[in-house]
Amino acid sequence: MKLKYYYKGIFLISILLTGFSLISQAQKNETRDSIFKRDSLLKADGMKLPFSLSQKKEVNIAFGTLPSNLVTSSISTVSGDEIKQNFNTNLGSSLYGRLTGLTVSQPNSEPGAATAGFTMRGRNTFGDGDNSPLIIIDGFIGGGSGLGSVFSQLLPEEIETITLLKDASATAIYGARGANGVLLVTTKKGGYNSLKVDFSTRQGFQYAANLPQFLNAGDYATLFNEGLQNDGQPVRYSQADIDAYRSGSDPIFHPNVNWYDEVLRDVVPVSSYNLNFNGGDSTVRYFVMLNALGNQGLYKNFGDDFEESSNSTYNRYNFRSNVDINLSKNLSASFKLAGSLEQKDNPFGYTTEGQFNLLASLPPNAFPVRNPNGTYGGSNIFANPVANLESTGFYSSNSRTLQTALRLTQKLDFITKGLNVSGVVSINNYFIAGTQKTKGYGRFAITGKDAVSGNPTYAPIIGQTTTLSAAEITRDQYRNYEIQGSLNYDRKFGKHYLNGLAMISTDNSILSRLSGDVGSGTDPYKHNSLAGRLTYAYNQTYIAEFSAGYMGSERFAEDRRYGFFPAGSLGWVISNESFLSKNSNINFLKLRASYGLTGNDNIYLGSSNGRYPFFQNYNFDGSEGVLANPFFTWEKENTLNLGLDAKLFKILDLNFDIYNRKRRDILVSPTGTVPVIIGATLPLLNQGKTTSKGFETSLGLNGGKTKKLNYFVSTNFSYFKNTIDFDAQGIQLNDGLVNAGALNGQPRRLKAIGFFTQDEINQRATNPSLFPAPIDGNVRAGDLKYQDVGGPNGIPDGIIDDNDLIAIGDPGIPRITVGLTTGLSFKNFDLNMVFQAVTNNSVYLGGSTFQAFQNNGQVSTIAIGRWTPENAETATYPRLSASNNLNNFRNSSFWNRDGSFIKLRSAELGYSLPSKISNSVRVNNARLFVQGTNIFSLDKVEYGDSEALTGYPVLKTFIVGARIGF
Repeated sequence: MKLKYYYKGIFLISILLTGFSLISQAQKNETRDSIFKRDSLLKADGMKLPFSLSQKKEVNIAFGTLPSNLVTSSISTVSGDEIKQNFNTNLGSSLYGRLTGLTVSQPNSEPGAATAGFTMRGRNTFGDGDNSPLIIIDGFIGGGSGLGSVFSQLLPEEIETITLLKDASATAIYGARGANGVLLVTTKKGGYNSLKVDFSTRQGFQYAANLPQFLNAGDYATLFNEGLQNDGQPVRYSQADIDAYRSGSDPIFHPNVNWYDEVLRDVVPVSSYNLNFNGGDSTVRYFVMLNALGNQGLYKNFGDDFEESSNSTYNRYNFRSNVDINLSKNLSASFKLAGSLEQKDNPFGYTTEGQFNLLASLPPNAFPVRNPNGTYGGSNIFANPVANLESTGFYSSNSRTLQTALRLTQKLDFITKGLNVSGVVSINNYFIAGTQKTKGYGRFAITGKDAVSGNPTYAPIIGQTTTLSAAEITRDQYRNYEIQGSLNYDRKFGKHYLNGLAMISTDNSILSRLSGDVGSGTDPYKHNSLAGRLTYAYNQTYIAEFSAGYMGSERFAEDRRYGFFPAGSLGWVISNESFLSKNSNINFLKLRASYGLTGNDNIYLGSSNGRYPFFQNYNFDGSEGVLANPFFTWEKENTLNLGLDAKLFKILDLNFDIYNRKRRDILVSPTGTVPVIIGATLPLLNQGKTTSKGFETSLGLNGGKTKKLNYFVSTNFSYFKNTIDFDAQGIQLNDGLVNAGALNGQPRRLKAIGFFTQDEINQRATNPSLFPAPIDGNVRAGDLKYQDVGGPNGIPDGIIDDNDLIAIGDPGIPRITVGLTTGLSFKNFDLNMVFQAVTNNSVYLGGSTFQAFQNNGQVSTIAIGRWTPENAETATYPRLSASNNLNNFRNSSFWNRDGSFIKLRSAELGYSLPSKISNSVRVNNARLFVQGTNIFSLDKVEYGDSEALTGYPVLKTFIVGARIGF
């Protein structure tokens, strides 16, 4: 079947069925609602404790559901309604502190470009190995967590739940893709009720939470002179120059430009509109959503005044139609059609990275924005940020994401009750293309002042003014095609309960990306798998489960292509035992344990090893390339998980997990295991090993027993420690450089032990090893001094080099994360807040923002505490140098900072109209609310946001919204 016919067919069927259902339901009397069960998804926004496993509800697991009291694996869940409090263009950014065991990282907030990264229980592979969990949406591959993935385009309004599957018993069914965990997304379905229409809108604004604070031109010139003097050179700026910079009396020859103010707006508008239709009966059920989202970038609207530019805007339109139909008593069908359309426009570049790098480097006195003759200011070293945005053209991209699925389910009660067979086909597609219109501009550096006229004199033109040229570009394309067939069984026999699944599936994915201006493609990625799960429970007290996946991938040699991944788990509901069943304080108590094997085949091999390292490659000159590795295989992980779920005193929910993960067969360069005398370029080998240990707990309190007052508090805590057991590292002179036993991703840095004094510099003249420094570092008083720890046998050798690096700081993701969600409602008012705290995390102050005058760059407020002879005892920054300093800006502990923080991620205050008023105007409910996102942060980094010190800044968002239901 050709894809275009599949798309057209499922689109027409979904629209026709949805339209038929909407019309027929609208004509039915409201009293029919009492005939059918109410779907839990249709409850209005209200105060409720986030989902707890101790509640007897059906929870989503791999390819099915189970009663929550019978779940024996480790999972965390959040509902779509809970994460609606955030305003984000990327779904992942709404999950901070929400799911126990999930770490979310996001370096910036650029609309349409910001992507959230995920890790589950830390990093358990190293090097270039992938640590991201597998993302599954309604049973199908979600295309990853990055830009353009199906997942990143989803909205909270269309999501029922997001569930994180964490241990082997939950993920083994995914075979060689489950070792990093699975993020399971389930979208909403229609309910058994007459037509419900829900409309909401949000309007607000955003602004930068933190921008780098650089010194003005007068202070820049003063400190630059000081740096020159420290280097033994004459000063560049006279006192008259400095005074002119400070007064602003001569903006042409003595400019003082705040480049951030020149190109960025103080606030930018945001908006969102959402319309849902929900309803159904015993024959047809439907959920339909339409959403429009608008978000402008921080750039000023240069496109309003310059034809060769554009405003920075991002618009996205989402739609979803989920239709379930009972075609007969035993045959049902499910149609899912969803997607999004994106439009992104930017002047100068496709993203803002290059522009923000320029803003962080350009000194305030480098040149004026415009010269007196109307030309752009500039220099041979730096471009003009304003000219970049006004006169270099613009980038316009259009993308589409389409998700389709067609499922048929046949009951087989005539064979045995509770048995059914299901078949499904799904196609996900992401495509982004656009137009880039580019041109060049000339800039002129002022060289002096004409002695007669007093007008500026200019150097020859830098760059070239060209006409606008256009090119059509395809940037990324992702396509996934998947077929599944499954046999499902769910039945209770007296005190016995059985739930089983047997499934066969195949999927193909094609990914192509733009590299510069040249498109690059890959062969399809293909997986075939068999999977099964069997859950047995006796008297809802004793539970046993076995699950397994048998999976193959094209990435491996033919005789090593398939692997078997089994897992088992046990559960004991102690509260059902006679000795606890009458205890009114212990309402529910379950112990669980699991152990199993999972895999990770998302392995990056590097350009030299090729896509298929089991083939021998040869260079163009006929010489042998990297040796083939015929034993190349996926990473394997054995996981032990012990857990507890409890409900106490009818209001307190507790979950606890402790785990031990052992991963092996990680690809490493065999430096320490294969001798170099072999005389060939060695391939990566599956020799690496890691261990991850940790624990997680969540605690929820749901209080309030009156109609007027209700409240809840839910908190979660995660801790992990990921260590390297073996990575085939070569012999190290310094024990601090040995990776085995160290944290996975452990930074190695020089240990800064203060600043050199003049006495120490004098002593170095006769005995350099007494106060060692880097060989290429011409140190002076006020320069950083490092500890000499490295030499043969660990004995200091009198020099500072890479052998002196030691473990300093934490890996790039926090090892301790705490989330706190709390809410309160009184009468018609409600308040919800989400806090997140992290610790055991480090950030590093690097680049032009913190390294004064390097590469002719800026100087920020961090340099105010620089070393001088007068403040040598209290200095917080090394001496200034106007040249590139080879000593002070080395990778050292001096620039390491504690990345711990406490953030109020979101807050929402709402007011619901009393039912008497809403009923009088014939609406079911009406609610007004205000929201805030990234409201405040308490941290130990005074120079910016500890999650995004450079680049596009983190944004604060404030929203006013309304919701009305009919």
